[in-house]
Amino acid sequence: MLRITRKFSVNTLKSSSLCSEHMCFRSTKMGAISVVQQNCCLRSYSSKPGDVKSLHSIINPHISRIRNIGIMAHIDAGKTTTTERMLYCSGYIRTLGDVDDGDTVTDFMVQERERGITIQSAAVTFDWKDYRINLIDTPGHVDFTVEVERCLRVLDGAVAVFDASAGVEAQTLTVWRQADKHQIPRICFLNKMDKSRASFTYAVESIKQKLKTKPLLLQLPIGEAKTFRGLVDVVTKEQIIWKPTSDLDDGKNFEQKLLLEADDPNLFQEVQDARNTLIEQVADLDDEFAELVLGEYSENLDLIPADKLQSAVRRVTLAQKAVPVLCGSALKNKGVQPLLDAVTMYLPAPNERSYEFLQWYKDDLCALAFKVLHDKCRGPLVFIRVYSGSLKPQSAVYNINKSCTERMSRLLLPFADQQIEIPSLMPGNIALTVGLKQSATGDTIVLSKASAVAAARRARRDAGGEKRSSSNIESLLLAGVEIPDPVFFCTIEPPSMARQQDLDNALSCLQREDPSLKVKLDPDTGQTVLCGMGELHIEIIHDRIKREYGIETYLGPLQIAYRETILNAAQATGPLLGFPVQDIDVTVQSLTLHPDTSHTMLSACVSRCMQKALKKAGIQILEPLMNLEITVSEDHLSAALADLAQRRGNVQEIQSRQDNRVVVATVPLAEMMGYSTVLRSLTSGSATFTLELASYQALNSQEQSALLQRRMGLV
Repeated sequence: MLRITRKFSVNTLKSSSLCSEHMCFRSTKMGAISVVQQNCCLRSYSSKPGDVKSLHSIINPHISRIRNIGIMAHIDAGKTTTTERMLYCSGYIRTLGDVDDGDTVTDFMVQERERGITIQSAAVTFDWKDYRINLIDTPGHVDFTVEVERCLRVLDGAVAVFDASAGVEAQTLTVWRQADKHQIPRICFLNKMDKSRASFTYAVESIKQKLKTKPLLLQLPIGEAKTFRGLVDVVTKEQIIWKPTSDLDDGKNFEQKLLLEADDPNLFQEVQDARNTLIEQVADLDDEFAELVLGEYSENLDLIPADKLQSAVRRVTLAQKAVPVLCGSALKNKGVQPLLDAVTMYLPAPNERSYEFLQWYKDDLCALAFKVLHDKCRGPLVFIRVYSGSLKPQSAVYNINKSCTERMSRLLLPFADQQIEIPSLMPGNIALTVGLKQSATGDTIVLSKASAVAAARRARRDAGGEKRSSSNIESLLLAGVEIPDPVFFCTIEPPSMARQQDLDNALSCLQREDPSLKVKLDPDTGQTVLCGMGELHIEIIHDRIKREYGIETYLGPLQIAYRETILNAAQATGPLLGFPVQDIDVTVQSLTLHPDTSHTMLSACVSRCMQKALKKAGIQILEPLMNLEITVSEDHLSAALADLAQRRGNVQEIQSRQDNRVVVATVPLAEMMGYSTVLRSLTSGSATFTLELASYQALNSQEQSALLQRRMGLV
C-alpha cells in the first residue's frame, strides 16, 4: 500500500486510477475534517479528503519562507513517527505509516523496517501553509551518531523530540551537544503524552536540569497518560481537544476554541499563570519585549497581543537564549499540526543564519556535500545544501577538497527513497545531484576554480591582508564533518578469492556513504579489516553487503580498538599489539643521511628505532572506557547491578526516572560483548541501555598480561 501511495504522490499522471484503487483498500482510514469554530479563527490543518499532493506541486518560495530542519532525539522517542505525521498533515501521504509495521516513508531500508529503528538519515521536502520545509529524519542510536552530525551541519533549525515519560535520555544529551556545536536553534516536542507514566512537569524539569537551558512553555496538556485529550496554546489561550470517533481515528477530528474560565476554572488559572511566567521569561531575555511590558502594557499583561509575544519568542529562540516547548502524541496525530506551525513561526530561515564564508562568495555558487547514496542505475547520488548562488542540471562545478571539476547531470528533489527531477536549485535549499563521481561528505562545491580563488582573495583581504598559504585559505573556507574514531573492528572475508574484487568495490561504496566506516588491510595476514562504531554498526554493514551486493561474507570475531602508550621516557617501538600509540612525544636526537639514502630506507630505519624506543620505555595498553546508562525497573535493579560488577563496571549514580531507575556507570568496552542479550534475559526484556565512548584507561598488569596471551593464542 505504501508503495502505491508514493507513486501516486510523485506521478500525477496516474492519479485517477491509483486514487480509486487506494480508496477501495483504505477507506476505513479516511476521516472528514471536523473543526468547531468558537470564539476564534478556523484553522484548516490538512488537505481536502481524498487528495494527495504531488511532489511537483511543492512550492519554491522566497528564501525567508524556507525551513531546513532536523528531527533529533534518543532512540524510540518518536522521531520517525513525528515525521510521518507531518507528511500526512501536509497532504503528501494518504495513510499513516507505523514504525512497528515497517511502512513509514523515511524508514525505507530493509534493515530499518526489520528492526523498527532509523539507521540512516532520510530527507523529505514538503510545504506547509506557504512555507517550504526541507526535513531530515535522523537516527537515535549511538552507533549512527555521525548521521546526526553531518545533517546538523547543513540544517538551520531542529525539533528535539522527547518521550514524555522519560524526559532527557542519554542520546538526547549527545544530539543536544551536537546542535550546540553547530549553534542550531531548537524547539522541544514532548511526545507520547498519552503514554503510561507520561509527565509534562517531569519532562520539562529534566530539560531544565540536564540540558542546562531555559524552556519556554508555549503549550500545556489537557490531561496526561490515558486522560490526555488535548492542549492549550499559552500564547493565544486557545484550546484544541481531539474527539476520536473510532480506533482508526487519524487525529483530524478536533474542536478548537478560546479557553474560558467557565469551561474549566482550574485549567484557566493554570494557563493564566503559565502565560504570565512566559511573559516574564521572555522580557528578561529580550530588551525590545521588555520595553513593551514595562511601557504600555505594564498595567495589564493580559492585553499584550499574541503576535507581539510570538515575535519576541522567535527572537529569543533564534538567539538560542531559550527553547520553546510543545507537547502532543505523534502516534495519535495529536499536536503535530501546531508543531508544524511552530516550525514556521519560531525556527530560522536560511537567510537568518550567519555564515562568514558567504561574504567571500558574493552571489557565486557555494554548496556543501553532506551525504552520499549509491544507486545501481544512476551511480552516486550526492546530497548538497546550497548556501549561495544557484544550481542547474548539466552544469560544471568545482570541488575544492578534491581539486577537480565535475559535471552534474541532474538535480533531484528528495522524498525519502523517491525523487523527482527539478530544473534548478536556489539558495537555502537541499537536493540530490547525479553525476558527481568524486564528491564525498564534507566537500565544498563552488562554481569554478576561479570562483574559489576569488573567494580566497576576498578572505585574505578581510583578514587584514596578511599572507597565507593556499591550504590555510582553503581551510578557512571549508567546514567539514568531524568523524569519531571507531571502537570495534573485525576481519571480513569473501566466500572465495574470485569475489575479493567485488567485496572491495562494495566496501568502497559503503565507505563513501558512511564516513564512520573504516576499512584497512592487515599487513601481516593480508586480511581486510572492518572498523565501526559498534556491534550494530558492523552488523548492518555485513547485512547490506549481503542484500545489496549479493556477497556472502564471513566476519571474524569482534575485537576492541585498544590504544598504547609508554610508561617511562627512553631513547631508542613497536606497540605490543600493533594498535595506535598516543600521549607520547618523540624527539629525534640525531640523524645522519648519505647521498644514496632512499626514502624507503629512511622510513624503515625510523620505524625500527621507534620500535626499540617504545619497548625500552615500557608499553602500556589502554582500553576504551564507555559511558553506560541502563534504564531498569526497581524489581530488576539488583540483578543488573550484580552483572555490572562482574564486568568491571563502576557505578557513578543511580537516578530515578518515574517508576524506573537509571544506572549511570562506566565500563570497559571489552566487557560489553553480547550485553544486550544478557540484559534482556536478566530483566525479562524490560531494560534498555546506551553506550558512548568516554575515554581510554590503562589496563592493570594482570589484565594486560591476559590480553597479550589471548592475542598470541596462548590461551
